[in-house]
Amino acid sequence: MDFKTATRALGDLEAGTFVGIDSLVAVKLKGGKKNEHQDRVTKAVTGATVMCFANKKSNAYENMVKRRLVKEGKAADDFELGARAWGERIEGTPFVTHKGKVYLEVIYLKPGTTEYFLDGQPINKSDIEGLEDKTPSEEGQGGVNDKVIIRTYALASVTALRVASTVYN
Repeated sequence: MDFKTATRALGDLEAGTFVGIDSLVAVKLKGGKKNEHQDRVTKAVTGATVMCFANKKSNAYENMVKRRLVKEGKAADDFELGARAWGERIEGTPFVTHKGKVYLEVIYLKPGTTEYFLDGQPINKSDIEGLEDKTPSEEGQGGVNDKVIIRTYALASVTALRVASTVYN
């Protein structure tokens, strides 16, 4: 997706909104050049649900973590938001720039349907050589059990956004 289309979809965001997102990414595999699947596998996700925030008045991620801490009976004051690890947020938007590329930062809510492809043909996940299963870290976020998951999508990998019944491709 190009930045102009993404801005049309999310540029007027005042607070937060639920968004449906589809993406297509190249999958990095273990095994280097010896892996015959290397540079040939893609992952398509359709219908994931995320929240996009403008962060105009406060940081939505920080607010959500603190609300969850309170709900779990923990001290919200124990959580301190750290500095960005990479990139620069475009103020008042859900977009991040880094090394000449634009990304969409979201809070991930629900997975969509995931399909894997080898050379454009469907392949079972279990048949992909060198595919790593990544599990979220149990640390951080002030000890909250119900983690707030941030995902940052390269706009080039976003194939569609669904915002308020409008589909943007």
